[in-house]
Amino acid sequence: MDIKSIKDLAEKYRVEELNKFADEFEASGVAPVRTQGDPGDQMSDYLQAAELRSYIDQGLSLNEAVREFSKRVRGVLK
Repeated sequence: MDIKSIKDLAEKYRVEELNKFADEFEASGVAPVRTQGDPGDQMSDYLQAAELRSYIDQGLSLNEAVREFSKRVRGVLK
């Protein structure tokens, strides 16, 4: 997980665009917006950025969205 790439994607693109990137990448194997070399990490960046963007669209700041998302991830890792 590259938080800088995820934040950049979440700031620049809407949820619908990020999900489209993930769908295109899954179908073609070509990353519409490249963030990493590893395909798994690339796909994770799109999906995680979509989650962050959905928080932002609900009114949270980018930093608040990152904290909220991180809480969800930590909850799974317990």
